[in-house]
Amino acid sequence: MKKILVPCDFSEISENALDYAIELTKYFSGSLVLLHIAQIPVMNPEFGMTGYAYPDMVHDGEESLKHLAHRIQRDNPLITNIECHSEMGIASDTVLDYTNKHNVDLIVMGISGHGSNFMKALFGSTAVTISKKAAIPVIIVPPEYKFQKIQNIAYACDYDKRIENNTSLIQVKYLNTLLGANLQVLHVIPEGHELNLEESKIDCYVEEKLENAMHKTYIIAEKSVSEGLLMFIENHDIDMVIVEPKKHSFFYKLFHESVTNQMAFFSPVPVLTIHG
Repeated sequence: MKKILVPCDFSEISENALDYAIELTKYFSGSLVLLHIAQIPVMNPEFGMTGYAYPDMVHDGEESLKHLAHRIQRDNPLITNIECHSEMGIASDTVLDYTNKHNVDLIVMGISGHGSNFMKALFGSTAVTISKKAAIPVIIVPPEYKFQKIQNIAYACDYDKRIENNTSLIQVKYLNTLLGANLQVLHVIPEGHELNLEESKIDCYVEEKLENAMHKTYIIAEKSVSEGLLMFIENHDIDMVIVEPKKHSFFYKLFHESVTNQMAFFSPVPVLTIHG
């Protein structure tokens, strides 16, 4: 995790996510990349197009980032490398394009509308969109959440046979070792459900792959995956939860919900997304 990207729009939510990223950068002795994206103005047929100059917007954004970088280095002398980039475009597309071209290891973002079903349903979130499409890990930081040493990580592990052929467990094990944390592996099943033979085999496979990692495994019976995860987080000392966004996962087929969306909007702790 040597290169951490933080999209910056200078809002309180963005500033809070940046504070979290700063602490991670110091922990990993890495470099910080600040990316400002100027939104392309949309023309209103009634009032016409608002005048703007592309070079000016990009330049102003970069100058603001440089002032921000100076403040960060003044207050955090351990961070010696901060890059500043300003571009114009659609936020999610620009972030994804930048990470693909510049060898970024991790994206840290805030999320607007946290705790609101209305905002989740109506607008969704740029952070969620990026987390579902990015090839690298993404950390979504709840508003006002303050960084603390990551000692306990919860990993939402489903009974999907594809786990035997992807890198999910390798990534979880690597991240857990990198952070020096304890790992809690969470399987959420429907109430009254008994594990079948295939699910039991997957359970054994997960345990075998994680046998050298400090971990505990929990099977939670709940009607909703996200409710089970959120309840566990609230009742245990969890500092971060790892989820794996999937288009048609076992979670989705069984519970008909997007676990990534639910966790991103309602988790009290940062959500880290990976792709196997």
